[in-house]
Amino acid sequence: MAWVSTRSSGHTPISTGNPGPTAPVINAASTPPLHTKFALEPRTLNELLELPVERLGEVDIARMNLLCASALPSTQSLNIEHALSVLDEWAGKVAFETDRHLYRVTDPRFADRYHGSEPHFRAEMLAQVLQEDLGVRYNPKAIGDFSFADLTTGFIHGIIPAPGKTTADTPGGTCASMPVLYVAVGRRLGYPLKLATTDGHIFARWDGLDHANPAWRERFNCETTNGFHRFDDDYYKTWPHKISDWEIQVKGHLLSLSPAEELAEFLATRGHHAEDVGQVGFAARCFENAYRYDSRRPCYGAWFVGAAMRSGYRPATPELAKLLAYKQRSATAARRPSIDGMPMPSEMAAAARMTIPFYPNAVSSRAGQRQYQPTILDMPQPAIPPVRPVNPHPQFDQFNPQPPFDRFRSQP
Repeated sequence: MAWVSTRSSGHTPISTGNPGPTAPVINAASTPPLHTKFALEPRTLNELLELPVERLGEVDIARMNLLCASALPSTQSLNIEHALSVLDEWAGKVAFETDRHLYRVTDPRFADRYHGSEPHFRAEMLAQVLQEDLGVRYNPKAIGDFSFADLTTGFIHGIIPAPGKTTADTPGGTCASMPVLYVAVGRRLGYPLKLATTDGHIFARWDGLDHANPAWRERFNCETTNGFHRFDDDYYKTWPHKISDWEIQVKGHLLSLSPAEELAEFLATRGHHAEDVGQVGFAARCFENAYRYDSRRPCYGAWFVGAAMRSGYRPATPELAKLLAYKQRSATAARRPSIDGMPMPSEMAAAARMTIPFYPNAVSSRAGQRQYQPTILDMPQPAIPPVRPVNPHPQFDQFNPQPPFDRFRSQP
């Protein structure tokens, strides 16, 4: 006996079968209609970077990710619209399987597995269909460590098959790309999924405490790089690296990212790729743009300084110019003459003043020095004035170290 079902959306079912001898059939309407049309659909990275920051939430996260991977030597043939259509199709297949098995949330045979939670069931089913039915997998060559020189390790096009291909023909994903794809497909289903970070890792989160649907008002983390696991925040304080509460506050870890912060992550990944293939000036520009979208995270300033000092890059962002100047002075002081490896007496006072690093959003301490003011969890933070990226037309420049400075747009 065969079980046959169809879905009015026109998406082809990925499998058929009997959901269980005593299980009721759940109407497909239990999942909201697929959300595949977004209010803003920029076609180029230029258009994306021209958008007001407050409207980035109206852009598909998958589109933002793919645009940040575009217009580079290795992605000249990247078909973004095809990739997005594949995600739409995958979302339809996930919706079909989710609706078909929704009875498991309350069925005594399965309820404990899903903690009696509809959001948990939906999140796990999303991962299960993507991985088991559609073949989304971790890149075996990236296990343990990987380089961003291969752009497919950092962006979701490394998981999405090209026209006429399947996921078996793709290299696979990493922790930099798989959570993004997971969130992108989930948002097409209306799920309140977001990205969050810990040291050296990105993960997804069901963040629906204020959702309009009371049944979806839960918050939990989703680890999807290998199957599906539900870990609490404490887990990510020790994996993949141990981090302190101070680091969490300063670096913004374990917080759900805003759309602007998501874009900053993708721009930084673009910068890591440029750096790993030797285009250090280009990388500095990407890190500067990332900083302009998320200035609270010190990593963007640190990555920028490292690339700028090696390439001679000149920032147009005043805060980064100050940070770069400070680091250059520190490096110069470190190279000055010494006596038997010790600083010259005339340099001792200056060296003492440079022991605490300067950060753009620093505050004065009682000692008159500058120290970083960390982001305090659960407390309102000062509003950051809206800014535009320092260079809204990156693909108009060649993929080479330092483009002419006069082609940069200064802060309005």
